[in-house]
Amino acid sequence: MTKPVTLMDVKQALRDSRFRESLPKELDEDIRKYQQNPGCACNVPLYKKIMTTAKDSLQAYFPNKTVVSLEEDAKRLAENNFLVISCSINDLEEELKKLGPGRKQIAMARFEDQVTVVVNELDFIY
Repeated sequence: MTKPVTLMDVKQALRDSRFRESLPKELDEDIRKYQQNPGCACNVPLYKKIMTTAKDSLQAYFPNKTVVSLEEDAKRLAENNFLVISCSINDLEEELKKLGPGRKQIAMARFEDQVTVVVNELDFIY
């Protein structure tokens, strides 16, 4: 399966004038506002609007990725990838290093020198 186009991909593509020119004319006003402050988090609604109204432009710009609907993407991001680590507190650092890079959500409980850690590996949302 190919990787899906994410909001971060849309954000990156908007920096390219060729991509902006390929977008529907109904987004021109939103694009002008975006260009005044391209790094603002207030542009997320524009990214979402582009993902729903300009799927053809996105697919042409990202030929090796799949354009998915925001609902499908939300379902994918809602999936949990849990891992439970039970070990001595002295071994915890080595166990955590085995997890590798990426965002994680961690809950921990300790009793004497034993620790239990629940790790949920997260996909990047926005």
